[in-house]
Amino acid sequence: MPLAAARSRAVRITAVVLVLGVALTAWVVHDRSSPVSPSSTAGSSGVDTDALNRRLPFQRLLYLPSAAVLRVQRAEQHLTVDCMARHGFTFKPVTSADSDEHPTPFGLESLAPQPSAASVTPEKSRGEAFTRALYGDPDRRISARGTMFKVTRPADGCQAEAEKRLLGDSRLRWLQLRIRLGEGEKEARGQVEKDADFRAMQARWSRCMSQAGFRAKDPVDVLLSLPRDTQPAENAAARADMRCKGATNYLPVAYARLRVVQQKWLDDHAATLTEWNRLQTRQDTVARKVLA
Repeated sequence: MPLAAARSRAVRITAVVLVLGVALTAWVVHDRSSPVSPSSTAGSSGVDTDALNRRLPFQRLLYLPSAAVLRVQRAEQHLTVDCMARHGFTFKPVTSADSDEHPTPFGLESLAPQPSAASVTPEKSRGEAFTRALYGDPDRRISARGTMFKVTRPADGCQAEAEKRLLGDSRLRWLQLRIRLGEGEKEARGQVEKDADFRAMQARWSRCMSQAGFRAKDPVDVLLSLPRDTQPAENAAARADMRCKGATNYLPVAYARLRVVQQKWLDDHAATLTEWNRLQTRQDTVARKVLA
């Protein structure tokens, strides 16, 4: 994962740019970068951050593909491929994301080498007719608005047709719920900043960084400050960040406090979670029929 994508993911966490791509195939909100996937789960911090991340309630809810989510994805791909074939096109869906990928809400988790942005192959355009068949009329959109931002989706086209088959007349409501859960994830991350244990640990990290000659608000600030295509191991601030994280037990404490806050948010919004799970079950029921 290029560091440019890592920085983009960090910005999405702090500025609430929501990724809507777990259960459906080709969702795009603001960009196509993926969550950061560390080359080594332990990395240079000596901490299994993948295991820590998997314990987060929102990670299990939104990012780790369950058997049901994968069925829905396969069904949507099947429906989209058939629809595109009727339009005379061969469509090869994007493969599902690696289940080891996860967000990095606390900046760098490793000094492992990352591929440069130049090594990422750009997508090739298949032409206007292909795009229109897949995504429909660009002037026809549906939109869902949360308290922080709005997401729009194609109103017609093969992708929309597949989503309608899976969700029926609940397609817009599914979007609204996904936005609310994404905002909840962001709200929980903000609440961690008020947690006493987290604040004490953050202060220890800041003192450690200051002693190393660096002033940074937090580890995300360090990540965002890295020059494009700079390898973490080559950057003095990044190396200091990882040393200070190890010295202060930063990542285990931060993830533990985030886990508690995320669970509280979900407990306080049980109705949202219940409705979300109901629509997920509906999609899985239809997906089983499509794949039978």
